[in-house]
Amino acid sequence: MSKFKLMYLSKREAREASEAISRLLKRELTPLATLASEDAEALLTKEGSILVGLREEGIYVPALVDSELVSSVPGYVVVDEGAVRHVVNGANVMRPGIVEYSGFESGDVVVVREKAYGKAIAVGIALMPSGELPRISRGPVVRNVHHLRDAAWELLRDEEVQRLIKKLAKRPPPFGDGRKLESKFL
Repeated sequence: MSKFKLMYLSKREAREASEAISRLLKRELTPLATLASEDAEALLTKEGSILVGLREEGIYVPALVDSELVSSVPGYVVVDEGAVRHVVNGANVMRPGIVEYSGFESGDVVVVREKAYGKAIAVGIALMPSGELPRISRGPVVRNVHHLRDAAWELLRDEEVQRLIKKLAKRPPPFGDGRKLESKFL
């Protein structure tokens, strides 16, 4: 594994990330720090959630390693066996590969599951509302933001990173004002 670093967020960065999370996930989470490698970045929250995304675009989605947060996302699509390989390699989810879906709107966070076992293989952003799916037969439906075996997934599965996250769960961050936050990370 390449080197990684833990960086606590400034108040401005935390506010911006919190607003993006609230808009996308429709729930309040308090961002604390980022865990970054050369190729990936994960966001750790006070509540113990792990998110990944595109900071410059203000897009954050649940990390696949955070099964509790992934399972709380109401929007999903199920893809056939032929689409799995493409999605896990980073491709957007295309209409022909979708065999089942829930209700969602354009811009919502959507979990991509494979058909055989129902396992989450990616998390993305809906490019169109689910109500349009019966009327179309081709084109992209979900923008793939995070998938199995991507750089963020590899970062979060690294043993050193997992030890660091567990260690953070036992002590508060080095805030100058002596604040103590309770979570499974601190």
